[in-house]
Amino acid sequence: MSKIFISYRRDDSAAYAGRLYDRLVSHFGRGHVFMDIDQIEPGEVFDQVIKDKLAAVQVAVVLIGERWLDIADASGQRRLDNPDDWVRLEITTLLERNIRVIPVLVGGATMPKPTQLPECMIPLIRRHALEIASHPRFHTDADKLIKALEKIVGALSLETPKIPEKPGKPSYLRFAVIAGVIGITLITGGYLIVMPPKTIPIQPVDTLKPWNGIIEQIGMDGMAVRNKTTPTQALIAEQLQQATPDPVVQPVTEQSKVSVIEPKMVRIPPGKFLMGSPGTELGRESNESPQHEVSIAYAFEIGQYEVTFDEYDAFAKYTQRILPHDQGWGRGRRPVINVSFDDAQAYVRWLSDQTGKSYRLPTEAEWEYAARAGTQTRYWWGDEIGHNNANCDGCRSEWGGKQTAPVGSFEANALGLHDTAGNVWEWMQDCWHDHYDNMPTDGSAWLKKEGGDCARRVARGGSWFNSPLGLRSANRGGDGGWAGELLGFRIARDF
Repeated sequence: MSKIFISYRRDDSAAYAGRLYDRLVSHFGRGHVFMDIDQIEPGEVFDQVIKDKLAAVQVAVVLIGERWLDIADASGQRRLDNPDDWVRLEITTLLERNIRVIPVLVGGATMPKPTQLPECMIPLIRRHALEIASHPRFHTDADKLIKALEKIVGALSLETPKIPEKPGKPSYLRFAVIAGVIGITLITGGYLIVMPPKTIPIQPVDTLKPWNGIIEQIGMDGMAVRNKTTPTQALIAEQLQQATPDPVVQPVTEQSKVSVIEPKMVRIPPGKFLMGSPGTELGRESNESPQHEVSIAYAFEIGQYEVTFDEYDAFAKYTQRILPHDQGWGRGRRPVINVSFDDAQAYVRWLSDQTGKSYRLPTEAEWEYAARAGTQTRYWWGDEIGHNNANCDGCRSEWGGKQTAPVGSFEANALGLHDTAGNVWEWMQDCWHDHYDNMPTDGSAWLKKEGGDCARRVARGGSWFNSPLGLRSANRGGDGGWAGELLGFRIARDF
């Protein structure tokens, strides 16, 4: 039964709620955190489920944004003044149980005054509040909340989400894996060409050295970028190592006999698009602004699918790397996971060496241009998450919230790309920036200029574990480059 309850008002703090839910679940485990409607199964009685959850939780987190007090219903009445308002009912019930209720102020909100609340909710203002800001303080502030929750639910172990070692057999297969070759389609004045896979015999190369904490990699600008392990990174690495099953070790006595498997590529024509999200988009984050026009004057190619275990394992076996763990979900056509930013860079360098072609990671602008495929909606298929459009926790697919799906299990966007929303986060070439101020508008990678943090790399697309908010075309993630079961990558190619 869930021990932590997140109360929020969707029109006020949905974006913060989604991010905080993902963070708490990754720390405490999915079964211990409840965030209302996204976790209610179809056909269940909403109010009964909420009442059952409220009666069982040990601690509640109440998110209060700038509009929390004043949001009104269709008649103009303030929602908090309605005795049947669900947020009011949730908080009142939790306060009456006399459990720990933590007000969390988000988006610059301040604690309400007694005169601004219904009498039944006034005890809330006597509770000590925490504040959670957006980037760059979000993770630091969330850590403070996690420490407080650990003390309250002391019996909770720090567990990773419960994942079966072997996935059960699906009760049905709603959509078959999309197969075949996509023909030539007229797209925005150019042509989309799906390049068929090609198997090429490998020529011997020097074995790559395992990562030792100091990596020299070549950035998009041709300059060497040296990343050193900081104490914070070392701590994160230790935690991830504890949370991730041991990888599969390959024998090093004899070089494996494998062939390069070139991922299928899609040619993307030149064009313009609006990058980022408008201020009116539900769930938007401040790091998605300012929305700005990007003009990509060149054609490029991008992977039709995320790189699969089949494709990555060929590289790992030949170079005698440790195979990344598959979490017991299977390898083959599933997207490779448990690969770091440096692993992805090593793969594209190796693939380029073996084929004589210029493979690389996509830039953030190229990725969003290709993922949107001419749209400006929250998702490439529209503004609502819908049913079985992607793999996420709340997308209503057979894999959602459980594990990765084989690539191509969902419909492609208008450019023929699969899984740009959900399944796994995808590494970008760019360094992390908290905003788009002075970002290049030509599609190139944004590295150290304008305060870029190259110890963190951009990841895009969301994953099987994220809520639907994490799958929006404009949504951005930043990570220290570490490996995990939520992270994979897609490749790009110059020609």
